[in-house]
Amino acid sequence: MKNDIQGFPTPDPSWDLDVIFPGGADSDEFDEAITALMGDIDALVAQVEKLPALAELDELSGEPLEQWVQFIEESERIQDRAREAGAFANCVAVTNTDEPKAMRLPMRLNSIQTQLRSVRVEVEARFRGVSDEVFASLVEHPNLERCSLYLREIRRDAEQAMSPELESLAVDLNRDGLHAWGQLYDRISARIEVVVPDEEGTGTKKVSVGQAKNLLSNPKRDVRKKAFEGLQVAWREKAPELAMILNSIIGSERTLYTRRGGDELTMPLQANRVERATVEAMFEAADEFQDVLVDYMHAKAKLLGVDRLAWYDLSAPVGETSDEKISYEQAQRFIVDQVSDFSERMSGFYQQALADQWVEAEDRPGKAQGGFCTGFPVSGQVRIFMTFGGTPGGVQTLAHELGHAYHGWLMRDLGAFERKVPMGLAETASTLSEVLVESAALERAEGAEKLRLLDERLQRGVAFLLDIPARFRLERAMHAVREHSELDEDQLTELTTDIFGKGFGEGVSGVDPTFWASKLHFFITGLPFYNFPYTFGYLFSRAVYERARQDGPAYADVVDQLLVDTGRLTAEEIGQRYLDADLTEPDFWREAAASVREDVAEFIALVEE
Repeated sequence: MKNDIQGFPTPDPSWDLDVIFPGGADSDEFDEAITALMGDIDALVAQVEKLPALAELDELSGEPLEQWVQFIEESERIQDRAREAGAFANCVAVTNTDEPKAMRLPMRLNSIQTQLRSVRVEVEARFRGVSDEVFASLVEHPNLERCSLYLREIRRDAEQAMSPELESLAVDLNRDGLHAWGQLYDRISARIEVVVPDEEGTGTKKVSVGQAKNLLSNPKRDVRKKAFEGLQVAWREKAPELAMILNSIIGSERTLYTRRGGDELTMPLQANRVERATVEAMFEAADEFQDVLVDYMHAKAKLLGVDRLAWYDLSAPVGETSDEKISYEQAQRFIVDQVSDFSERMSGFYQQALADQWVEAEDRPGKAQGGFCTGFPVSGQVRIFMTFGGTPGGVQTLAHELGHAYHGWLMRDLGAFERKVPMGLAETASTLSEVLVESAALERAEGAEKLRLLDERLQRGVAFLLDIPARFRLERAMHAVREHSELDEDQLTELTTDIFGKGFGEGVSGVDPTFWASKLHFFITGLPFYNFPYTFGYLFSRAVYERARQDGPAYADVVDQLLVDTGRLTAEEIGQRYLDADLTEPDFWREAAASVREDVAEFIALVEE
């Protein structure tokens, strides 16, 4: 395609944060923003205290109605400023894990987040017992219709909450309890060093967890094996402390949801705006693909010349491979070229985001593990964090995160409460971006190149149809054990080995026993069960992709509108409106995953040629 945007592709794999707040961890502008934000939140607290309790009103109109409208609009503006500051602090921290001042930066947002949670408690208290008539007057106001779903959720949460006094106490305790445990995990895991072979293969070197994980995609089995063993040693060394952290996180979560009258899934399901029946139907369909994915893994083992895949073989490249790494510039061009056939708007945004250095992809020590996309709503910008190791998997990760960025960019002009997108639907654009890249490449590929691309696609099938369901069941098992006893590293390792062993069946010779410790998603305190939405996004985006194939290029505009509506509708409403589908039925999910069987059959045929 023609690249019209100056600076694309960029050779620089580091992002530019100075346009947000110059100076990094020493930014004076950031300090000023924090000070101003704290003052304005104090004013917001005073404002909420003057709001009339809705249950005490027979009707809502005139001055009381305008008070509520002004408060909600001001709350949105402050939420955006808090998110901007929090995103900056986190971005500085994850790229400078060896600098104590940078690592402490996110902690400066603790009191702000605590105050905002306290405001939410006060708002819920004023919503409790509101009549249908009064509530309708609020959500039907011309300025608030756009965020009616969010307001309905406040009303629901108000009825499920503990007393306002207990909810306020929970907010204060969580600041230095539940959420502090999560931050401790981030700090410990970010500083872990893994011993792996050096480039010459004659000695060893120390790398970050993210760099070591990249080696699990290395073409050389011995390199993968030693990287896996190095990771095992590193995580086992920290296992006692990490088990204590996880035990405390789950214990705290259990205390709260028990007091609120729910179970471990109540809050995650509500946060993801998805019904329990939908998740159950989704996993019922996913389980039906275990046998065919085991067949794929057996075929891959044959190709690699082993009886069965070891855990560190799952991401091994096959087909047309080379020791030569994919350059960052090559990866950018490849992604943009594939996406352009579907949507010029999407590919144009990708070019601009990359040219403007919105991506941190440098492969170096001193960075946190993992990858993410975060928004800066005041600046109208987005940032992507990852470690690009020059592997095909790294190309897909970049495509995935660029999809997230595009989703956020499409919603940049909406209010904060309209941009509150549940994680499952948030995975739609990102996973669709991956599908677009791999599908376009597959259509052009032949022979060994096609084998490689099919393998990469099926690796994701294993991840979302076997791995994610296992994570979900492991987290539920953690809660079940924690109900009666403490969790320790031995129990967690045993649970992991058992559940993942069943999930992968005969496909692998063994699983990763320290997965419970290395998977940071288990330690995210703001949103438990940070797993099932990935399978949702994977399958839902495949359904969207199939519709796009049927309807042609014009469907790209429909997809854009779908993405904009992800903060306004529930998952089931999105499915009904845009796909005419009932997400609570397993048939929808079976059909979305159906092409996996075709991919496995084609992969096996290529292996046996």
